[in-house]
Amino acid sequence: MTIPSRSLWIKALTAYSPEKLQFLAEDLISSWEVNYKSLPQAGLSLLQMEDGVFHEPYYLGEIPIASAWIELTNSSNESFEGAAQVMSDSIELAVALAVCDAVMAHQLPGWQEVADLIQQGIEKSAWEEVQQGAMLAKTKVNFSLVNQEEDDAED
Repeated sequence: MTIPSRSLWIKALTAYSPEKLQFLAEDLISSWEVNYKSLPQAGLSLLQMEDGVFHEPYYLGEIPIASAWIELTNSSNESFEGAAQVMSDSIELAVALAVCDAVMAHQLPGWQEVADLIQQGIEKSAWEEVQQGAMLAKTKVNFSLVNQEEDDAED
């Protein structure tokens, strides 16, 4: 099994319900001590965009964001870090994703289960993108016919 790029893990995992990810994280850390490298946070962030004409920044609006940075320590006093930042207002979800990140990044016990969820999440996201593309294709309007009708009316 090929492990996808780390940058895809969070997106793939968020294809599942937060409850499922939290239960998975609780199972994964049952024999680990969890320490916070920084306190998990949730709040709002301003989404900055750039104007296409003048290339000046502007703020589109606020988005919810939660982040967590954790360290898992085992009975041999070995430590492994993981982190996550997600567009959500749930600190619990950010912590669960950070646990999954640590488990995957260091291939700790249970990493195969997380890897399977990531792979299935990527497939699920790809399927949803295909469905959205099909819906967009069905709603596509051909405006060239409008001009043709106007030309016919003028004759």
